[in-house]
Amino acid sequence: MDISDTAKLNLAIVHGSHGYDYWDQTHGMTSYLSMILYELTIRKKLTQKQLVDLTDLPKQSINKGIKQLIESGYLSMTVDPQDKRVRFCELTPTGEKFAHEKLYSLFEIEDKTAKKLGKEKMKQLTALNEEWSNTFWHFLTEERSN
Repeated sequence: MDISDTAKLNLAIVHGSHGYDYWDQTHGMTSYLSMILYELTIRKKLTQKQLVDLTDLPKQSINKGIKQLIESGYLSMTVDPQDKRVRFCELTPTGEKFAHEKLYSLFEIEDKTAKKLGKEKMKQLTALNEEWSNTFWHFLTEERSN
């Protein structure tokens, strides 16, 4: 049975996504908590809306994760001095340590994978994945509007 290139790509994307789900499960994390910690580790300061937009997770999940992290002392909220309606999420020093400890093995796996592929393949993979994703969303949005 021949499998189309499109189907192979879809299966590879799904398989990779399941890898992240498996990592979350084996490290006692929910996907929304690991995504919040991941994003705040690499970007440092984000609004709840930015977290929703970057992760494509429901606002309710992001809100639940933010509340859990605040209650644990891992996250703080600050008000934007230019727009009092905007609140930024930032990891506290304890939260940064927690995120580093929790995500260390994931970052290590990602780094090993990237090194094995090499810089050139990683650049190609990133560019093609971004192009695929943007094009797919364009056609998906187009379909929904019809």
